[in-house]
Amino acid sequence: MDSKEENQTEAKSSETRNFESPAGKAGETTAIPENEPVSTGTEKSPEAACWEENKLLKDQFFRLAADFDNFRKRNARQMEENRKAVLEQVLLDFVEVTDNFDRALKSARTAEEMGSIVSGIEQLSKQFFSILEKYGLERVECEKAGEFDPHKHEAIQHIETSEVPDNTIFEVYKQGYTLNDKVVRPALVSVARNPE
Repeated sequence: MDSKEENQTEAKSSETRNFESPAGKAGETTAIPENEPVSTGTEKSPEAACWEENKLLKDQFFRLAADFDNFRKRNARQMEENRKAVLEQVLLDFVEVTDNFDRALKSARTAEEMGSIVSGIEQLSKQFFSILEKYGLERVECEKAGEFDPHKHEAIQHIETSEVPDNTIFEVYKQGYTLNDKVVRPALVSVARNPE
């Protein structure tokens, strides 16, 4: 009889243990393992994340495009202002020459000696070319019997002569010019060709 009571007591205590286990207790939450992610309801789907990134990149692209357009317009405006400033300076320099031309013409009307008129024109020519040199313009070297250079000279005719060596400049028809070492106008020349 004692053994029967002991068996029943053990059975009751095991039922109580099963009922009070963490999974079986009513009203209590079960423990969540640490390695499982907690769902908060604010997670984004890959599509939504992709759309959001796309929107951000588009926004950045449009901002960069607007910045570049503004930079291009500002740069064009600044270049135009610089061009106008340089042109203004060049024209002011040449206005001085025109003033001297006016004075020379006025004195030429009353001058009795041609020598003074020629001297005045020579001075004007020097002043005019000094302004051109100030901005980098230089004359192309070409003189009679000088070497013909097709990069600097343009031959408009060949002249058969033995006065100067073959393939050299015989006569200069129009002066050539370089601007900062670049030929802007070649000299127009005739080139000697020896008869033999």
